[in-house]
Amino acid sequence: MTVHKFFPDHKAGTEVLTLKIAKELMSRGHEILVVTASPPDIDARHATGPDFVEYEYEGVKVHSIGEALRLRGYTFRHEYDHPEMGKHFAKIIDSFKPDMVHVMHAQNLSGTIVSVSKAKNLPLVLSPTDFWFICPIVQLKRPDNSVCEGPGPGATNCLTCYTPQLIPPADQISEAISRRVPALGGVFTQSALGKTALQSAYSVYKLPAAVKATVDRPAYLKDIANSTDAITVPTLLMKRLFTKNGINENLIKHIQFGIDQSKLIDHQEKTPSDVLRIGYVGTLFDHKGVDILIKAFQRLLPDKSPQLKIYGSTEQFAEYSKYLKDLANKDEQSSSRVHFLGAFHNDLFGEVLSGLDVLVVPSIWYENTPLVMQSALTTKTPLIASDLGGMSELINHGKDGFVFKVRDDKDLAEKLQLLVDQPDLLSKFRANIGPQRSISVMVDDLEAVYKKVYKHI
Repeated sequence: MTVHKFFPDHKAGTEVLTLKIAKELMSRGHEILVVTASPPDIDARHATGPDFVEYEYEGVKVHSIGEALRLRGYTFRHEYDHPEMGKHFAKIIDSFKPDMVHVMHAQNLSGTIVSVSKAKNLPLVLSPTDFWFICPIVQLKRPDNSVCEGPGPGATNCLTCYTPQLIPPADQISEAISRRVPALGGVFTQSALGKTALQSAYSVYKLPAAVKATVDRPAYLKDIANSTDAITVPTLLMKRLFTKNGINENLIKHIQFGIDQSKLIDHQEKTPSDVLRIGYVGTLFDHKGVDILIKAFQRLLPDKSPQLKIYGSTEQFAEYSKYLKDLANKDEQSSSRVHFLGAFHNDLFGEVLSGLDVLVVPSIWYENTPLVMQSALTTKTPLIASDLGGMSELINHGKDGFVFKVRDDKDLAEKLQLLVDQPDLLSKFRANIGPQRSISVMVDDLEAVYKKVYKHI
């Protein structure tokens, strides 16, 4: 199995899903090796360390490829077509001798892992959890935060969105040049004019390669995806967008995510509270829309003293977390009712959810079905989520939760105020939440796909 990053340093939804699937497969007698990468969350320019490390995490064997290998000879094209990564992956295959490959994510490893697998005649199942195969920034989100549906003809959308990001800021360029050529440190890198000149020169030198890599990306990854034996997608939204961008619809099977319910199912009762407890659980980064939730909370009438509990690491993306805290503190009436409670171990998720009356998922991009949503529903916790794609597929609006207009804090506030003013709505929503898919049922579906692509199972 491959995934873009993994435990113990990375603990987001795709990593959790990969771990749970791997452990379920192992419980059924399969031998699993997770191949992953170990990118830093911020600033990958100063990569040092070994090419790879091997370890076990909760009994799962892991081969983690380091930044030293990933960045060796790196070009813009390496983001999706990485020959050195391919050579290394071929060695892993020769050593582990897998019967098949299951790609949960190819980012950081590149699409080359698929072509290497197929060159060795290995059956391959692709189960993307996001839109990396059609969007280099993954989120199908434009710089103005509007949603996008793919590269467009000639990758026009990517050229105006992604390509400019490939040219580093002037400060980063001057820092790198000072480090490599110290003699230039006092000439170009100490003044704003000098830094601007260096950035302009760098752009002239690098931009043609950046443009070509961007333009070539959609066709390369479309062909890579179409070379697989099967593609599983968790939402109808993903199926539509993949098909729209040239991925063979006949390869695509809709298999919804499943979750490990063992630590959740006993937490369907809520701890007592006199006030409405609104929650957010997840990464604190701009595409998750947590600022929209805070703004919406600040619109609520204060007389019934609702509480906002925000769970997530404030260290991972420190700059955005500081912005959120500053935003929360701007409103004196609500600041004491906004609580930043940090991250927690996944085993404690049920306990956390038992202390929340409603969970808000305010993402501003095409999330598929965040596992946090299914976890909440397993504990009979109603949801309010942006009206985008896979998120809205999980909610029956007005029956077991609400959807709100994406990026619209006023609309979100109106939905939250309804819950403040009409507490009986929560009871109604909770009663209408049905059983959720387990990881075991999901793996049943995956094994059925495996059997079709690998006849010997």
